[in-house]
Amino acid sequence: MTSTDYPIREIFRRFYPQYLILHPSLSPEKRKTAASIMCCKTGELGYNVSYCEDCGFPVIHSVSCNNRSCPCCQAPLEKKWELERNTELIEGIAYFHVVFTMPHELNALIKANQKRLLDLQFRCVQETLLSLCADKKFLGARPGIISVLHTWGQTLSFHPHIHVCVSGGGLTPAGQFVETKRKGFFLPGDVLASMFRGKYLCALKKMYTDGSLNLSFTRELEDHIRWQEFIDSLFEKDWLPFIGETFNGRGNAIRYLARYSFRTAIANSRIEEITDTHVTFRYKDYADGSKEKHLTVKGTDFIGMFLQHVLPKGFNRVRFAGYLTNCQKTKNLKLIHSLRKTVFPGNPYRNMKIAELILDLYGKDICSCPECSGHMLRMPRGMPLSQLPLHLQKTLSAAS
Repeated sequence: MTSTDYPIREIFRRFYPQYLILHPSLSPEKRKTAASIMCCKTGELGYNVSYCEDCGFPVIHSVSCNNRSCPCCQAPLEKKWELERNTELIEGIAYFHVVFTMPHELNALIKANQKRLLDLQFRCVQETLLSLCADKKFLGARPGIISVLHTWGQTLSFHPHIHVCVSGGGLTPAGQFVETKRKGFFLPGDVLASMFRGKYLCALKKMYTDGSLNLSFTRELEDHIRWQEFIDSLFEKDWLPFIGETFNGRGNAIRYLARYSFRTAIANSRIEEITDTHVTFRYKDYADGSKEKHLTVKGTDFIGMFLQHVLPKGFNRVRFAGYLTNCQKTKNLKLIHSLRKTVFPGNPYRNMKIAELILDLYGKDICSCPECSGHMLRMPRGMPLSQLPLHLQKTLSAAS
């Protein structure tokens, strides 16, 4: 592949060494992400090799890094996730889109305590929705909730917010399935905002009291008076969640969330130019009528802007709640389909391999020889060049 095929990889290969000199205390997870992006699909991670057992024709691909922050290798996973989630949607009920955004005053505190405070944001979102939905004035049941964390804005700024898909129906404590009678979103926005703000800030104050917050980014907040003033100012702000339009069709709900579940801070297609010192990329300015504009930054600054969105190791940016909670999902879905007298399809995609997925989606059999239609045998993933059969080594050497 040429450098223009994956410009973000080229940016890292060109500017990351200098960035590392400027930021020697970079976290292990960010170092791993940078190394993965630089090696992705270059052959440095090995090769995927198949050859036809009939005619010997070889097919050779450089191994992808499969790092969740790499913009080069998430498309198959995104499509599989979308298909799996579609099997969990209920035909005939409405699905609503809500976005919970944090005040920008909290950004520095969240970046310094990323895992704890992003976990807290997820928990408060889910508790708020479940508490209000349990009220008979609104729904009186547990809905299905899918939450996806998104930390970036169009200019790669740090902007943590959670996109939520909420079902317009749920299971009652008595085990019945009820649907909302309202035409629009069934929870009042002001009540939603007030409860979310209260839950989050009360938990934040508790963390401060027990000394579990990292305040090294600003010593001012270590002073109790300054901290209380900070909290009071946050209580005075309107934490209004964005309530989007009802998803038009159940498939659209998941297709929308899939974009946030597997896509990274910026796509390769948005990179316009890479020079010896700077990077130029496109973005949409939503404050100016969604006009497309260009931003040019130093190459090392681009690396820092990108890496600030790398999540802590093991952090799940997609979470489920309500009747879709992981430990009870299948049981609840079977019950709902039984109550509605419909057939529960199960999840036929759970154990499906990528080759099977491509055949199912596109009708393309990548296990079929492109020369004679014979069966392709696949060598172990990531096998080094030196361990391949001699005729495959010669083929690969000639191709490179």
